[in-house]
Amino acid sequence: MKDSIMERRSFLKYAATATVATGLLGRSITAQAGQKGTKMRKALQFGMLPKNLSNADKFKLAKECGFEGIEGSPMEDLTAAEEMGKMAREAGVPIHSIVYGGWGAPFSDPDPKVIEKGLAGMETALRSAKALGADTVLLVPAVVNENVGYGDAYKRSQEHIRKLLPMAEKLDIVIAVENVWNKFLL
Repeated sequence: MKDSIMERRSFLKYAATATVATGLLGRSITAQAGQKGTKMRKALQFGMLPKNLSNADKFKLAKECGFEGIEGSPMEDLTAAEEMGKMAREAGVPIHSIVYGGWGAPFSDPDPKVIEKGLAGMETALRSAKALGADTVLLVPAVVNENVGYGDAYKRSQEHIRKLLPMAEKLDIVIAVENVWNKFLL
């Protein structure tokens, strides 16, 4: 387990680098936006709202609680997704992103059937995002575990994400890569 322990000097070096990079990134984003400051918006995941309310009442509650947006989940029925997106916008809490995840069929898996399932799921998420009015799909691209090493996870995930880029570009949807407790992009 010695590999997972970081020495103090390394930690300080990485922390300092992250601090400087964060400051530079913030300046870059502000300059691109042409503003003196940026506003962080408050949003929540749709599944966090009370289950016993209608969708319209869920959106209304989110707005009344001061939220400015909703993060949704992929929907197979695109007509229903369009209606849901319209309902959210009318309530004043547009659905800005979709959480696809990727845990069930990570792009790092060596099994082509798992990859096929993952690609199909992301394609559904991209179409769903467009129908809902969202501009982003959140993806956990790979999982590093006892069966998949870091190098393979990186190579495979890059290869399979690239397959989705033409569709994402056509739909004008951003694929946002999320690095969570998947032991990837450390």
